Amino acid sequence: MKLTYRGANYEYDIPTVDMVEGEVAGKYRGQNWNYRYPRHIPHPKKYGGTNYTRKGDSQAGDRDVAAASDPAAVKSYLTGVEVAQVHRANICNILDRRKQAAQANGDERLLRLLEIESRQMVC
Repeated sequence: MKLTYRGANYEYDIPTVDMVEGEVAGKYRGQNWNYRYPRHIPHPKKYGGTNYTRKGDSQAGDRDVAAASDPAAVKSYLTGVEVAQVHRANICNILDRRKQAAQANGDERLLRLLEIESRQMVC
């Protein structure tokens, strides 16, 4: 699709979305029409050593739409405590990398500040 903004011409391509047909929703002018759902993009399995999206999640993109709408098939998300643990571990890992970089650069002031921050975070 060709568009113009303030005299600048550009072309915009609408991204295509992979859709999955659902159950029949009704009739329109004598033809059945179905619900359509976008196919889900698989999520990363792990982040920071802990499951990121769902516990025991199998290929999110391969899930059947009907199974996903079944309450028994829905898997539980991470609890707040688990998210907090992953967050703290990530912050501690970043602090360690920053301390190594400060030590390699010989920046004693930054190294002292990072040590104080590390003690406050109880890493």
